[in-house]
Amino acid sequence: MLLITGASGRIVNRAAVLLAQTGHALRLMTRAPERVKDFEGAEVVRGDFAEPATLETAFACVSAALVISGSGRPGERAQLHRNAFEAAARAGVGHVVYLSLQGSSPASKYPYSRDHALSERYLTATGIPYTVLRNAFYLDMFLERFEPDGVMRGPGSETRGAFISREDAARAASAVLANPPGGTHDVTGPEALSLADLARRFSAPTGRRLRYRSESDESARDRLSKQESDAWRVDLSVGWFEAIAAGELEHTSNAVFRFTGKAPMNLEQYFSLFPELLQPLRSTGDRDSVS
Repeated sequence: MLLITGASGRIVNRAAVLLAQTGHALRLMTRAPERVKDFEGAEVVRGDFAEPATLETAFACVSAALVISGSGRPGERAQLHRNAFEAAARAGVGHVVYLSLQGSSPASKYPYSRDHALSERYLTATGIPYTVLRNAFYLDMFLERFEPDGVMRGPGSETRGAFISREDAARAASAVLANPPGGTHDVTGPEALSLADLARRFSAPTGRRLRYRSESDESARDRLSKQESDAWRVDLSVGWFEAIAAGELEHTSNAVFRFTGKAPMNLEQYFSLFPELLQPLRSTGDRDSVS
């Protein structure tokens, strides 16, 4: 029996589909079972990292578990992950696969990457055999960064990042859960792109003139503080760009190919398979459309 937590999310939902197609017995854990589509032969259970009692049943009789990040503030999330790892240890789970972030380190510029580094320490402390997949930032995430005027603003500089499609992340996660290799692995896209590169590459499939405009950390904080009252959320938004600027995501790896036997997709390949993902960016206005 394989367990996947956070089963209503896009990556894990897709990973569950891939594993179900290959005949694996699955248990899908989620805080909201009603949001999980039915998979033939899969068991859906309610579980919440914040409620350790709900984790006992979820982790029982599981050979391997894929643990996905919970939601919450940095630091608080790490404690939630610790609850999951300790529940897995008590249940005698044979292997834990944890989805982390490329660049995870106590010194990372991105608060969630520091949070993942602490979570990885908690996982190691349990003594359970584990595989950590440090995914690069997802290509989909950039769609939300463009403002209505077609500009993505942030202190990302001209540094490149090996950003990955959620489909490749799901394929890698499903392959690793089915046959865990152990160790810690960066999981990236096939090429390192600057934010200006991304804006240009997104322009063609969306039919818009999209641009990236670098700004200082101070300017970004001032702008975002006017939109967001929670300081920690502003820290997340600014730190996300700062991590890119610091080169935390520059490195490309061959992990997707090693785990799946297929090369990772570039931006055009991914969004040609899932064009519906681009619709919100296409529909934000016609004034800056390309001819």
